[in-house]
Amino acid sequence: MRKGIATVSISGSLDVKLEAIAAARFDSVELFDADVVSSPLGPEAIARRCADLGLDIDLFQPLRDLVGLTPDVFTDRLRFARAKFELMERLGATRALVCSAVHPASVDDPDLTAEQLGAVGAVAAEHGFTLAYEALAWGTHVNRFGQARRIVEKADLANVGVAVDTFHLLARGDGPEALAGLAGDRIAFVQIADAHGLSMDVLEWSRHHRCFPGQGVLDVEGVVGVCVEAGYRGPLSLEVFSDIVREADPRDTARDAMRSLLHLEEQLRRRWDGVDAPEASDRRRRPRVELFDPPPAPAAPTVDVVDLAVAPGDSRTLGFFTSLGFTADEGGADTSGAPDRTVLRNGEAVVVLDARSDLELRRSAAAQRPHVAAIGVSGDAESDLPARAQALHWPVVEATEGARRVRATRSPAGVEVHLDGQPLAASPLADDGWGGLDHIGFAIDTDRSDAEVSFHRTLLGLRPGPVSEFIDPAGRLRSRVLQPEAGSLRVVLNIAVRAPGVPTWTGVNQLAYACTDLLDRAEVLRGAGTPLLPVPDAYYDDLAARLDPDPALLSRLRRLGVLYDRDDAGGELFHLYTPLVAGRFYVELLERRGGYRGFGAANTPVRLASQAATPWL
Repeated sequence: MRKGIATVSISGSLDVKLEAIAAARFDSVELFDADVVSSPLGPEAIARRCADLGLDIDLFQPLRDLVGLTPDVFTDRLRFARAKFELMERLGATRALVCSAVHPASVDDPDLTAEQLGAVGAVAAEHGFTLAYEALAWGTHVNRFGQARRIVEKADLANVGVAVDTFHLLARGDGPEALAGLAGDRIAFVQIADAHGLSMDVLEWSRHHRCFPGQGVLDVEGVVGVCVEAGYRGPLSLEVFSDIVREADPRDTARDAMRSLLHLEEQLRRRWDGVDAPEASDRRRRPRVELFDPPPAPAAPTVDVVDLAVAPGDSRTLGFFTSLGFTADEGGADTSGAPDRTVLRNGEAVVVLDARSDLELRRSAAAQRPHVAAIGVSGDAESDLPARAQALHWPVVEATEGARRVRATRSPAGVEVHLDGQPLAASPLADDGWGGLDHIGFAIDTDRSDAEVSFHRTLLGLRPGPVSEFIDPAGRLRSRVLQPEAGSLRVVLNIAVRAPGVPTWTGVNQLAYACTDLLDRAEVLRGAGTPLLPVPDAYYDDLAARLDPDPALLSRLRRLGVLYDRDDAGGELFHLYTPLVAGRFYVELLERRGGYRGFGAANTPVRLASQAATPWL
C-alpha cells in the first residue's frame, strides 16, 4: 500500500526531513504548516524538491480552529482558510486536514459546525481540494470520532470526509467498532500513530509520547484494518509527535518509521489471510491490496549462545563462569581451532569467551572488556532471519568464524545479533546443568528505547508489554518486557535515568538462566564460594510480612540469600543474582513453579540497592 509520513514526525529543517523521508523509500509526505512557514524555500521550490525526491504531497496540515466557532470569529477564520488554500495551490497539494476547535470562541453546536464545515468545503471545492475533518482528542466540544463522523455527514459534501487518526480515536477509548458502517470513500485520510500506555492528560500524551505502530499498546492494526476493509485506498501515513523523534537522527527515524509500516502491513496480511483466526469462518475477506510479505518471524525464538568479548589471558572471567558451574568444551570450539575462543557450557547454557580484537572482528568501536558483545538467535524451520532482517531494512553483515559463515545485524542498543543460529548448542546436555535463557536484559538510552522495541518487535515478533518503574539508588529504572507469541524467551529493556555524573552504558546487562531445584543449586554455589549478591536481612522480615511463606522455607531463603515471589494464582519464583561483572552485566539463576509468569518486580528495588552497594567483580 502507499506509505506516507508527516514532516512533523522527523527532526531537522524541512529540506533535511524530505531527504531522510525519501531515503527511507516513502511514497509521500504530509506537509506540516509550520515546516512550510519556517523553510527558506518558497512553496514552489518545496514542490519542486518533493518532486525531485519522488515524494507526492498527500496532505497539508493542520488547519486549526476553523469550524465550530461563533459566527463573528468564523468570518475571520474563513479568510484564513482562503489564504491557506492559495498556499496549497502553490505547493501543489490537494488535500487539507481540518481539526476540531479548541478556540475560546468554540461552540457546542454540531449543526453550526457542520454548516461552517460545509462553507469551508465549498471554498475548497473551487480549488478542487478535499478536506479531512478530524476530532482532536482534546477538542473542546468535538473530541470523539463519532462526533466528527456525524458532522461530516451533516455537511454532506463529496469533497469533505472524515480523518481517521488512530491516536485520537483510540486515546479516547473508542475502537475499530467506531468505524462500523462507514464507507471507504467517506474516509478522506488515515493518520497512524501508536502510543505507550500512560495515564496522563491526553494533550500531553499526544504531544510527547506517541510512537510508531508496534512500539506502543494501541490497537492500530484493528483500526487501519477496518478502514481498508471499508474500501479506503489512500495512503497509510504516519503522524508521530514525540520527544524522542524530535531529538533523534532524521534518517534513523525515517528508517524506523518505514519498518513500522512494513510490519503493520505484515500484521494486516496475517489478519486477512486468517493466520491469526482460529476458524476459517473467522477469516475476513481480504481486500485487493498489495502487502509486504517477508519471511515470517520465528514462532518461538531462542538465544542459543552468548558471546563475551574478553581481554587476552583473562582468567578472572573464566573463573567467574567456572564458579557458576560452567565447564570448557573443547569440542565446541569453532572448526578453525582458534585458541582465542573458549566455549563454556552449563547444561543448555552456552557462553563463548572471545579474546579476538575488535579490529579482527570488524567491529566499528572498541569497548571495555569484558562485556556481552553478541548473542546468537535461532528461529524455526520456516523463518529465515537474515532475509527477514534485510526485508525490514535492518543492515546485515557477513563474517567468517573458522569454516562457519556468520550473518549478523546490530540492535539500536549496539548489540550484535547473529542470525544463523549456533551449532555450538547442539551437543548433548548434561542432566544436572542449567536450562537456557529465560530472559535477557538490555540497557538502553531513552532516545533509542522506541527503536529498540521496534528491533525486537519487527525482527523477532516479540510483543511489547507495559512499562514498570523502580527506584534506583542513582536515579530510577524503567523496564519493559517483550515476549513472543509462543516460547519462553523474554527480552527486558531497561532504561536507567541517572543523576548527572553517574556513568551509564548500553548493551546486554542481564543473563537470566532457568533451572530446576534452585534451592539445592544455591546450596552448591554457596558451598563452592561462588560470588553471589548479598541480600539484606530486612528483606526477609518484609517477605514474611508480605507473603507469609512457610517458616522453614523462609529460614532457608534467608540462609542462602535467595529472593522469592508468589503470584495471586499460587505460582512461585525463586531467584538469585551475581554482583555486576566489570559494571557491565550480571547473571541471574531462577526457577519458576506453578505457572509463574512475572519477574519478581517486588524484589527489583532490593536487587538494585544491593548491586549498587556491592563491589564489581
